[in-house]
Amino acid sequence: MFSLLSSPRARQILASVTVGLLLSAMMATWGYPAAALPQWESEDSVIHLTTDQESWFATVTLMMCIPGSLIGASIYEWLGPRKTMLALAPTLGLFFMTMAVASWEIVREAGMAETVLLTSRVIQSIIVALLNPFVSVYTYEICDQSIRGMMTSFVEIWATIGYLLSYLAGCFLSWDLIALLLPIVLLVPAFTGLLISPESPLWLARINRENEATEILERIRSTGKEVMADLEAVRSTQSGKASTCSASLSIFTKRSHLKAIIASSLIFTVNQLGGFAIIAIYVVHIFNDSGVGLSPSWSSVVIGVFRLVFSVIASFLLRGQSRRRMLFAGNTLAAFASALMGTFFYLQSLGQDVSWLSWLPLFGLALYMVGYAGAVGPTTWTAGVEVLPGPVRSAGFGIATTCYSITAFTLSKFFLDMKDTIGLHGVFWFFSCGSLVYNIIVFFYIPETYGKSMKEVAAYWENTRTQETDKNATV
Repeated sequence: MFSLLSSPRARQILASVTVGLLLSAMMATWGYPAAALPQWESEDSVIHLTTDQESWFATVTLMMCIPGSLIGASIYEWLGPRKTMLALAPTLGLFFMTMAVASWEIVREAGMAETVLLTSRVIQSIIVALLNPFVSVYTYEICDQSIRGMMTSFVEIWATIGYLLSYLAGCFLSWDLIALLLPIVLLVPAFTGLLISPESPLWLARINRENEATEILERIRSTGKEVMADLEAVRSTQSGKASTCSASLSIFTKRSHLKAIIASSLIFTVNQLGGFAIIAIYVVHIFNDSGVGLSPSWSSVVIGVFRLVFSVIASFLLRGQSRRRMLFAGNTLAAFASALMGTFFYLQSLGQDVSWLSWLPLFGLALYMVGYAGAVGPTTWTAGVEVLPGPVRSAGFGIATTCYSITAFTLSKFFLDMKDTIGLHGVFWFFSCGSLVYNIIVFFYIPETYGKSMKEVAAYWENTRTQETDKNATV
């Protein structure tokens, strides 16, 4: 059925859209607390979570990604991405929908509603954590070089759609109905698309199934030259052994691979010092604290729309723009926006009348999203994959996203404590400094990957000193 598609490019795009819908479902689970927690905090709510339980409900997915991303990366190399996604996608949908069971009267009368919610949330989080490395790496490996960067950057667009659907649903629907509808809307078409999508040909080549890899590449590449280039990129970095989990781990001792993994890990880890995970999870809470402007729920929808629009713009810009330049520009704008937000909350903390600045919280977070979604977010996901050579791409990406998860979880879990200690103004000033630190890391350590083939990226890490033109690329 897959072969009926009209062109190789269409086949690549279909596979990318399929995993994109899966990612939207994953991120809808991340965004779900923004819709559900305000409803549970209302006086007439039938759900009664403690403050600590609410905090765990909001951040447990990030916590599970700490070990889960590493395990998921190993599964990627052991079983392959397609069959694993086919198995985990319906399981994610089942335990997303299971949360609605907590609204049943018989469950509430038994005092089990909160247990059902938290248990379902933990299982969802485990599945999302295992899937986390799959989406970017599979998209990168399924696409040819001309659209690889752009389609990988679409990860941010699909993530935004998942968050936005959760925010928007929270304005109209009850929490239990959201839990039932979102998996149907997102995971049914994702699962259907996976049924007709191919296995990653580069993964097949890494485990010495080159005939199958070649057959798939011939269907999804426009020319024989592209087929041979991708196969050669795998051959040039393979040791001759099948790319099993243990083989992947053993080649981490190679200095060039370690440099690349450190670079990818820095791209993802320092990204979170700018506060994006906290803003995505606690956006309604932040607008509640501002006490001005639109209703908190609708304000979060506006921010979600800004994120989506500028993620789309950034993804198309990435097709022809320096990764370093995009990161530098986006971080600078995000730092300025965070400083504005910090100033607003500082004036508020002094007891001053900020009604004349009622526009600033919405404007400041919208401007933040222009910088983050319009440059930093999509470029982070793209460059974080592009810097990794083939032999350590999946496992290295798992390590990078684990570092990302540790940082994001720590900041998100203790956000309320940070707010109590240094004030919301201090938190946003911290984000501003974090964005500037990201620029410093990009300038001194991250190479330019735009326009570079997989073979050229691997060669850069093999002999970094001879690649000074990459390090000195204009930002």
